[in-house]
Amino acid sequence: MHDQDRQTTVRAARRMIRCGLKGALATQEAATGAPYASMVLLATDAGCAPITLISTLARHTRNLVTEPAASLLIDLSNVAGDADSGGRISLLGRFERVDASAAKARFLARHPAAMGYAEFADFGFFRFAALSAHMIEGFGRIVPLSSADLAAPAVIAWGSPDAEALALADLKQRWPAVTGLDADGVDLRRGARVDRLDFETLIADPGQAIDAARRCLGSATPLGAVS
Repeated sequence: MHDQDRQTTVRAARRMIRCGLKGALATQEAATGAPYASMVLLATDAGCAPITLISTLARHTRNLVTEPAASLLIDLSNVAGDADSGGRISLLGRFERVDASAAKARFLARHPAAMGYAEFADFGFFRFAALSAHMIEGFGRIVPLSSADLAAPAVIAWGSPDAEALALADLKQRWPAVTGLDADGVDLRRGARVDRLDFETLIADPGQAIDAARRCLGSATPLGAVS
């Protein structure tokens, strides 16, 4: 694969991860070693790592405490049509608990209904550190990816979580569907539908990223991008 094609594929993988509202999580049963599959809600951190909010009482969480290694499937295929022609990505790696301040704002912007239980004592935020991935862009189009491929090569240098939150709040005043901003582009959600507006290039400067987001939102008409 040529370098340019590889870069396009890698960026498509990051887009797929960022567009995942939920995923199928496969953990290992502590008692038997058997695989256990469950559904978790997803968002991503600034570096494109999936994050989730789960209860320590849940079976999959108990499995992860014993064995953090897991697999996460994000399926964006169109189940109403030919699912084999749709995109999906299987991530292999390890889950790790993270400080709520680093994940809470981004997760709740994507899943506002989770505010009702995010403060419960038995719930915590977990981040998935992918070691490799297997992406399927359609029938017969299969691409193996490394951890270096999946990590965003740049993040916006906000300086503080408050600066990111204020920038997001400012964008949401005009475009309520906005749920996230990163160096790759802008996340959007309305109801169960998710979309992305990708920047032409990676942007790590906060002011430039906000300006690029406004230009993208002002000129495009994906779901909810216009007021």
